[in-house]
Amino acid sequence: MSVVDLLVKNGKVYTEVGFKELEVAAKGDEIVAVTQPGTIEDAATVVDANGNYVIPGIIDFHCHLREPGYTHKEDFTTGTMAAAAGGVTMVFPQPNTDPVPRTLEAYQQQVELGKQKSLIDFNSIASPLGYEDGQVSKLAAAGAAWFKIFQKTAAYPYSTPAGTRNTAEIYEAFKAVAKTGKYCSVHPFDHWFFDDIQEMMKRKGIPFNLSNYHSLLYTDEEMSGAAYELYFLAKKAGMKWYAMHCWQPGFIDLVRWAKKEKAIDVVASYEVMPTMNTPTALYYVPTGEWMEVGRDAETDLDKVFSAINDGTIDFLGTDHAPQAREEYILDDPLKSVLGLPLLEWYGHLLLNEVNKGNITMERLVEVTSINGAKIFGYYPRKGSLLPGTDADITICDLDREWTITSDKVYTRCQLNGFHGRKNKGKVTHTISRGKVIMEEGEVTGKPGHGKFLIPGS
Repeated sequence: MSVVDLLVKNGKVYTEVGFKELEVAAKGDEIVAVTQPGTIEDAATVVDANGNYVIPGIIDFHCHLREPGYTHKEDFTTGTMAAAAGGVTMVFPQPNTDPVPRTLEAYQQQVELGKQKSLIDFNSIASPLGYEDGQVSKLAAAGAAWFKIFQKTAAYPYSTPAGTRNTAEIYEAFKAVAKTGKYCSVHPFDHWFFDDIQEMMKRKGIPFNLSNYHSLLYTDEEMSGAAYELYFLAKKAGMKWYAMHCWQPGFIDLVRWAKKEKAIDVVASYEVMPTMNTPTALYYVPTGEWMEVGRDAETDLDKVFSAINDGTIDFLGTDHAPQAREEYILDDPLKSVLGLPLLEWYGHLLLNEVNKGNITMERLVEVTSINGAKIFGYYPRKGSLLPGTDADITICDLDREWTITSDKVYTRCQLNGFHGRKNKGKVTHTISRGKVIMEEGEVTGKPGHGKFLIPGS
């Protein structure tokens, strides 16, 4: 074979029949061969995988990059640098920005910023709440992979036109989305439970601070009850329902049942940040200070992993939600932001779960790339290592034992909830369309490399 631009050798390469000792070669953006060791003799760049796992690039199907409008928290460049550090090769930023991408003009503004500044490929998720002005069909035609609604209005990130408590409005948006054939995801939320938290804390004598308040959010009763209503409205509208934040037991049971019922197309995701790996405190890198922000309501992780492994949950996301340190109002939760950064530790933390026996490497590949790529129209360009597809590759050292530190943190907010945590498993390389953009924690990718990709492209 003629000289190739990139050769990944000495790795255990993911294939549809398991991991095999193969080599992966790329020319330009694309994989040109997955072949036996020693077949290719000449390559401009050689990456020695050192016996580690070579998998399709991890995709984050749910993250917040805050641009435009909130770039003091994060932007496309810092957010996708963090993504590269965590082994992620494509992102789907959520629509709680300013302006909200609920009009074609606002959507195109966000896309253009991403084209200029992103290190990795992306698709911006649109809001369908501009349905009254006929925007939903325009946004779908412009390339939005799916739509997102926040079923809540509270402190940022929810106090934006991307959110509504009005279920009649949500139903109308669902009907508009149904006409496009796209999925719509909703953060399920019952505001009566949310609004009662403060009074309940008073009744029980629980100190009203952010740490205590945070632990009472997103309970099974609140999220699962709201999800049942959303499922009914989606079925009534004839819409494809993307059941987002599927981590509470009742919600998991609903999705499992809805998939068996097959009245509508239902897919589900589990967002890692709020439950599996959420820290109780955030480390602020510039000063070395810790903030106690608390953990979300208790979750049955055994049930979550069972749902991941039996196919009830189709794919994962980080829910990377960077916030500025000063916006966490510790003594007044009602004025505080919610959300934590996760992207740059994502792949590493998932490998730790493999080592704990919660998920296999094969299933990890399915829920971090293959399934979502298929559902949203990107497979095999994304989510595979087949010749002719994008050379997006994540290399994983499953045996590496190390301690997460804050020697280098890429997210703009400079918050690290995992500082000092011991981890087994590390992403050593992130490769985006044939370019090594991260090696051993050092991000070398350049803004503007990332492309805006529409489904089916």
